[in-house]
Amino acid sequence: MALKSDAVFERIAKRLETIDPSNRQVQQIYKFRIQQNGKVVKTWVLDLKAVKLTESDGAAEATLTMEDDIMFALGTGAMPAKEALAQDKLDVEGQVELIFLLEPFIASLKK
Repeated sequence: MALKSDAVFERIAKRLETIDPSNRQVQQIYKFRIQQNGKVVKTWVLDLKAVKLTESDGAAEATLTMEDDIMFALGTGAMPAKEALAQDKLDVEGQVELIFLLEPFIASLKK
């Protein structure tokens, strides 16, 4: 199933290729549960410790659940995470503050 957010995850994968594993600011593990009409249709794990992205349902320090179009908006800079949280369009399990560490990484995708 193709989703709008797939393009964001493709850019994340390409960005990971440019990361120097010995020189990273963010070293957490994030899980993204992407929904359509309230049902989870894809789950991604972004492991910034191991510098890899996998379509899986592994363990994470922060799990972000949102609709496909919200992930697309976050990944393209159309909506900041703080706004998505305030509007209850982004649900975070685990360490909420970790999403703010991730924002500069996501912002770098737009370049």
